[in-house]
Amino acid sequence: MLRLKVLKQLNGRRREEVRELENLCCEHDNIRGGILLAGTEEDEKPKFFLCYEEEALAGFAVLYQMPDGMAEVCGYIHPDHRRRLMIKKMLTAVRREAEGGGAKELHYVCEPHPSGILRVLLQEGDCAYICSEYLMEWKYSYLIQKTNALEVRRIEEADGETAALLLAGAFSMDEPSAEERIVRLQQEGCRYYGAWQRNVPVGIFCLSESEENVYVFDFAVDGDYRGRGIGEALLKELIRIVQEKGLSAAKEESSAPMKKIRIQVGSRNENAFRLYQKNGFQVISQRDYYRVNAGTEE
Repeated sequence: MLRLKVLKQLNGRRREEVRELENLCCEHDNIRGGILLAGTEEDEKPKFFLCYEEEALAGFAVLYQMPDGMAEVCGYIHPDHRRRLMIKKMLTAVRREAEGGGAKELHYVCEPHPSGILRVLLQEGDCAYICSEYLMEWKYSYLIQKTNALEVRRIEEADGETAALLLAGAFSMDEPSAEERIVRLQQEGCRYYGAWQRNVPVGIFCLSESEENVYVFDFAVDGDYRGRGIGEALLKELIRIVQEKGLSAAKEESSAPMKKIRIQVGSRNENAFRLYQKNGFQVISQRDYYRVNAGTEE
């Protein structure tokens, strides 16, 4: 008999159960895994759905409620318990919880792998594929030389309005939201850079460093200057800046390795994907997004 528990947090024992099931499923399906058991933003409120069969954890899901009215769910089901009833029961519970929390749309997020249950849900209209997101990594090691095509520098306080206009125009945001994002990410330790061509602002990007990687966010070229090779020049300057900082760190600490450069791009942004691929970035992981439709109840 299936028992479903809905929890706001996991204690040590349940967290261990979840990670054990995740590791088992990743090995079985040959995927990377790595589900977050906490929200990435302060106002995200994850909830945990644990499905037991005869006291054994047969499946779990994590629901992330986003502040913009969206919700995402991801999870795993034990290979020995992958029956249609299990996934239907869990999806129904998750969808009801998301709707109760004010979500306008619920997305199921997973790594691509052969799944008979997912095929059934797609055929029956319970889920619909939306898009994929790729994490790409620069795979070359040669040093990039400085280009004279662009002047690239850190965004300072005096550049705030210019940076907000670039970001808002590139990502369909309003200017106050773009300005708030730039300020917030800079306060969190990220570094924004702007690009100028003949004193005209033409591009922007943001860098965030972890211990081993440098992640690129908000990479964009002004719409009026696309198709002129600026994207490629800006990407090369970005790589050069990361390399330059890495070389400086290596001089101070001889054992410091060069950090890997990673960027995320959606399947709908074909131009950006081709640009990154052409300039040495390769896909290292993929997430597929499916809209969870109403009517998953049996």
